[in-house]
Amino acid sequence: MQFLLYCLCGGIGVTTDYLIYYSALTFGLWYQAANVLGYLSGTLVSFFLNRKITFGVHDKPASRLAIFLGVAAVGFTASALMLWLMVDVMFFDAKIAKLLTLPIVVVIQFSMNRRFTFRERLRDQSKSV
Repeated sequence: MQFLLYCLCGGIGVTTDYLIYYSALTFGLWYQAANVLGYLSGTLVSFFLNRKITFGVHDKPASRLAIFLGVAAVGFTASALMLWLMVDVMFFDAKIAKLLTLPIVVVIQFSMNRRFTFRERLRDQSKSV
């Protein structure tokens, strides 16, 4: 159930990502720069929706956002590498290549966000162990 909610909330983020990516490409932006704009926008939308709906956590939003952005950096790196491979090496259309990267990145980020970003409690950094 949690993965389905993640996909639903993430779907809104992914839609945001792709619409911005597609628009940026249409206006002539290089596909990797368009990927940065789309990915960052979609990531922020996804964070706020998943924080409240999928994982229902409300504590330490700044810490959780920092971790979420770290996870997103891993996903972005995977996305950028796959785009490069598909567009520059395999000569796929950049708009189609982006669509093909999305399912892989969703699985990577769900696994990492469940384990790191949205676990029930973040360890209080101010207390010693």
